[in-house]
Amino acid sequence: MSIHACAFCGSSGPLTGEHVLGDWLSRIGLDLEPVLHGAGPLNRIGRELGVRPPFRQKVRDVCGDCNHGWMSRLEVTAQRVLTPFILGEPGEIEVADTGRIAAWAQKTALTAMLVSSEEDRDHGYGLPTSEYRDFYTLREEACPLPVSQFWIGRYDGVRGWSVRVTPLAVRIDGIPEPDRPQGYAMTVVLGQLVLHGVRFTTPSLHAQVSTRLDLPQLWPSAGPVSWPRGIPLDDAGFLEFSGGTEFRSTEKHVELRPWKPATELAPSQAVGGMVELQAICGAHVVYYPAVLVHEAMRGQFYAFWTACECPIAYLIQTEPDGAHCIAADTTEAITEMYDALEREEYLIQDECGDFCCKRLTSSGPLRFET
Repeated sequence: MSIHACAFCGSSGPLTGEHVLGDWLSRIGLDLEPVLHGAGPLNRIGRELGVRPPFRQKVRDVCGDCNHGWMSRLEVTAQRVLTPFILGEPGEIEVADTGRIAAWAQKTALTAMLVSSEEDRDHGYGLPTSEYRDFYTLREEACPLPVSQFWIGRYDGVRGWSVRVTPLAVRIDGIPEPDRPQGYAMTVVLGQLVLHGVRFTTPSLHAQVSTRLDLPQLWPSAGPVSWPRGIPLDDAGFLEFSGGTEFRSTEKHVELRPWKPATELAPSQAVGGMVELQAICGAHVVYYPAVLVHEAMRGQFYAFWTACECPIAYLIQTEPDGAHCIAADTTEAITEMYDALEREEYLIQDECGDFCCKRLTSSGPLRFET
């Protein structure tokens, strides 16, 4: 994708600054305290974009005609329809607006992916160029791209806003993991509102899906949509939800799952009596005793902290499918999280040295005492 061409229409005209999230959001009563912004791959530590008030992040990959034309019209509709829900006021979306709101959510996800660096995009990060061009072709149709589904629900957490896009794979019994994604999940959180969508980029593999939270379907439209309905999304379930792990396919023997190369680290490998684990910094590896793998096979799981050369510290949890990074931060912050785990601590001593870890009661998400 050329930096001199509009991502959507391909025009070589002057590029303008397009807000990832419309600046109207800064005028409806949401918290505008400066926060750290970031972007990047899901299985790596994101690139920090600085501390600033929300709703000011722009991308310079959109021409003036797109920015001030059809994209602006979508923002006007979103402001009119979504403002009450963002602020927690119940209401209803009329049939005539369901397609436009779904299109706005998809446009927001596409634009958010342009925050990535040129280096990341050169290495394959982001969505296919064709997604932007096809979306532009349908700009006056008041609907998202074909073979897309969208849902709307209530968010009950501390995030004031978030946009996440997760590549997906269609898993069919007996068929290996595909070498490229076949769709993507989109999640937009604003205030008390969450919009969630899926787009199949391989139409022949399109499957009807629903959400674990039983959210009402926004698109394809089946009539007016009242809000709020379904189970609220909280922070404990946010990452799994936005990570595309909670779609339920109506097709037997078909699953929609996150595409592993984009969402998981490279497989661990044994090195002597230790297991080598790729750190999410993307540049280093960390190690833990192989005995913890054998313990996991017996249904016993542990948490431990370690650090790489960046220096970044990590809180790691063993689970049935391997070891997973739960948090990454400074050594002080991670050791504080580890100390807050009220679990019995064990000391493993072998030829590799001493290793401390805490035994967990289950393989579920870690809970911290506050």
